[in-house]
Amino acid sequence: MKRLLKSILFTAITISFLMACGKSSNNRPVVESVSAFLNGNETIVGFGSVRLNDILSKTGYEQEPKIKAFVMSTFSQLQSSINMETPIYYAIEGPISGGNPAATYLFMEVKNSDSLKTNLSKNGFEVNEAKDFQYVSDGDMNLSFDKHIVAVLIKSDVEDEKSTQTALRKKLNGDVSSGYISDILKRNDDVSFGFNLSNLYATSNTDLENLSVDKQKELTAMLQNSFVEGGLNFKNGEMSLEVNNRFSDALKQNLFFMKDGSAKILNNLGAGAPKAGLSLNLDAKKMQEFLTNYLPEAIEDLKEDLGGPFAIAMMAADNDISKLIDGRIGALLFGDASNIVEGLIPDINFFIGLAGQGKNFGETIKEMLASNLKKVELVNSGVAGFSSLDYVGKGIQLPQSAEGFGKNTVDFFLDFTSLDATEFDLDGGMRLLEIVKSVSFNYSIDGGKLVLKTKDNNENILKQVLQKTLEVFEDQLAI
Repeated sequence: MKRLLKSILFTAITISFLMACGKSSNNRPVVESVSAFLNGNETIVGFGSVRLNDILSKTGYEQEPKIKAFVMSTFSQLQSSINMETPIYYAIEGPISGGNPAATYLFMEVKNSDSLKTNLSKNGFEVNEAKDFQYVSDGDMNLSFDKHIVAVLIKSDVEDEKSTQTALRKKLNGDVSSGYISDILKRNDDVSFGFNLSNLYATSNTDLENLSVDKQKELTAMLQNSFVEGGLNFKNGEMSLEVNNRFSDALKQNLFFMKDGSAKILNNLGAGAPKAGLSLNLDAKKMQEFLTNYLPEAIEDLKEDLGGPFAIAMMAADNDISKLIDGRIGALLFGDASNIVEGLIPDINFFIGLAGQGKNFGETIKEMLASNLKKVELVNSGVAGFSSLDYVGKGIQLPQSAEGFGKNTVDFFLDFTSLDATEFDLDGGMRLLEIVKSVSFNYSIDGGKLVLKTKDNNENILKQVLQKTLEVFEDQLAI
């Protein structure tokens, strides 16, 4: 009896261990299968999830008769086959060339495999049988499914669809990932994403390949364990894109991102209530060092883009931009916001922080700018210019959308609060400006955020966009 009990106990422990460490894709959650696929996969540069059901629901399409039938005719097939209550997961394989990845993967939870097979057949696909799954192919798209998970591969020149899907699905049965991959897959955003900077560099086809072997090794070491993650969310009156940087200590030490908690740059940008603005806080010395070491062609490109006087100044500074500027740059646009919409040139105030040799060129810079501006003044830390005397002085009145302006590495805002865009003869998609209240963006070493707000904060932004789109293109919709 003791031997029997020991055998039963040993068997139970063994089964539990195997279930915990190596679940098959037939009984584990899709998120775990995706996590296993990503684990140790050095060709994957980005991944995340899309909550398509939530996004569609936020558009309020069911309340729009013109498109409800169209959406439902397509979506109902998906709903009968795929569990749309769970996210659609995606992964992107490098290298990315011309904006196109080497391969794209999609993973979805199967709701009814028989229904999925029927729907695929109805849509003209030939469903083929493999040992543990079924699969179809059409051009660059290859799809396989079992009773649990759909795996879609979008890749050109796949010679053997069956063996390719067999290898893909084998990866779904491995050990799950931990750390940042696990964290990102748990995010609850409408769209989540994560990028592995080390894999992105390792699979890249860029000018970085022209670096010396030593520099490439330095960059590779720097990018190890460096990731970017974030999420896109659609809320009432707002769309927000949040980015969080998980950089290695080595990468942080080499980057040239600065912050200024007191936003001192505002002291040199005049007075008034701006409608748009941009500010930069960069460590110019670190930027020069980084560009010299890892992106030497960027300096030449900058000289070519800015041309004449800047190129001459760079020659005098031995091509060291940190000898000309200190990394603080700011600009504000004033006047009626309608000027921006109509493509007219608004009034502008700007400031450029100057470094040692840059200050020596101060008078030359002032003379160059004087003919096009109402006032140019040299201050101890740089040069400030004003296209209108109405906005000279002290006391900037920033709009609500510009909260924190001047404090981060990059700050940007565009404020349409006082603009009634319906007064303008805007065409097509430009009429979406009629619902926009403001756009703001900030970014620093830890990450950043892009926020677009609408004038109506009671309805989801996607619903507002859909309603405006239907209004604008009513005559063109043949639904």
